Amino acid sequence: MKYLPMTKEEAGHEPLDVVLVTGDAYVDHPSWGVAAIGRWLEAHGYTVGIIAQPDWDDPEAFRVLGRPRLFFGITAGNMDTMVNKYTASRRLRTSDAYSPGGQIGTRPDRATIAYTTRARQAYKGVPVVVGGVEASLRRFAHFDFWQEKIRGSMILDSKADLLVFGMGENTIVEIAKRLKSGAPVTECRDIPGVCWAAGAKDTLPEGDDVIEMPSLEECRKDPLAFNRCTLLMYRESNPIAVAFWCKSKVAVPSFRISQPFL
Repeated sequence: MKYLPMTKEEAGHEPLDVVLVTGDAYVDHPSWGVAAIGRWLEAHGYTVGIIAQPDWDDPEAFRVLGRPRLFFGITAGNMDTMVNKYTASRRLRTSDAYSPGGQIGTRPDRATIAYTTRARQAYKGVPVVVGGVEASLRRFAHFDFWQEKIRGSMILDSKADLLVFGMGENTIVEIAKRLKSGAPVTECRDIPGVCWAAGAKDTLPEGDDVIEMPSLEECRKDPLAFNRCTLLMYRESNPIAVAFWCKSKVAVPSFRISQPFL
């Protein structure tokens, strides 16, 4: 089996359906998320190429495989880039397990944001879908240990069209299927496992199954609001388990604090 293409020569003359960008080296093994997603898309009939550890300051680095027909898929890699680069005491790590020879400095801080910016510059109008550990963990308001402040969703910081959280294999194939059929990327918002940013003119979802989270402004002003946001995120990440707890009359875990965390 050939490796997924990484150059135009390897890709051939026809444009690829999907170009995946990763902060890791490309290792064709299922423990590398970008390789697993790439092979899964390929198994469903899509042509896929990988750009591994590109120069994040140069849009040309994102043109090495040409303009993708359907979308760019962007991931920071198998680890959150800040965890990958720094220790818990905020010191630079001496090696990177996901880079050739353990070389450090091969990816930027918060690579999802930097890669999305350059992909936009490389090919305007191509949908950008972000995913992986970094995007999944930062899909809602979250406390950033490195800056010691609450940051907003990665979908807002990166300005991507869609954020796929969790494993994502079924989600990414459904996105590819809809875009291939000619649907705009905005018609992928109802796919399970997807986050998207609503514009001022967008109609927000309604219904009994819609849960409104505390806003970013509320989370920054009130620790209890941020606490509730975190609790809702974890509960709704596994609604089947929550339904089981309720059905079996087991108390659903919750957080109670008498004083705000400062």
